[in-house]
Amino acid sequence: MLKNFKSGYEVSGSSATARNEKNDCVVRAIANSFGISYDQAHSFVADEFKRVKGNATYYTNAKMKKLTQNGWNGLIEFEPQGQLDLFDNDVKRVDVSHLGDEPKRGGKLINKKYKHKPVPYTVKTFAQEYNVGNYFVLVNKHALAINNGVIVDNGDMQFDGYRRVVTSAFQVK
Repeated sequence: MLKNFKSGYEVSGSSATARNEKNDCVVRAIANSFGISYDQAHSFVADEFKRVKGNATYYTNAKMKKLTQNGWNGLIEFEPQGQLDLFDNDVKRVDVSHLGDEPKRGGKLINKKYKHKPVPYTVKTFAQEYNVGNYFVLVNKHALAINNGVIVDNGDMQFDGYRRVVTSAFQVK
């Protein structure tokens, strides 16, 4: 069991959109790693990734890499939503950069503890190595966030989800 674990569903809060959603791990991972609300992340994923409500988000890795290289050059802006506060209505800016992919996919995201061959990070070893900052992490058919070494994911992943191989990772500043 992981001690550095937090449920990713907390970001959903009182969102009416989140109550009727499923297959929304990318939405929750973006909300948790970018530090934005669930509704903002939901709109962003629907617009940029063409996600249909209730369906999974396909080709997330390729789309994230394309967005960080071209479209917004890694800088994303989110307008405040909901009731405006005169003192806190600034635009939220997020800078995203691609750290790499697993070695099996030709990437450079290699666990440096192993010298005999290129070995990928697991969720646990990635969280230990990259324990400062926020990260949007992709594993096989799933997405999660790692914030300052704390894994933010589905509650059931606290017990065995830390062994999954990190296929791609993005740093969020």
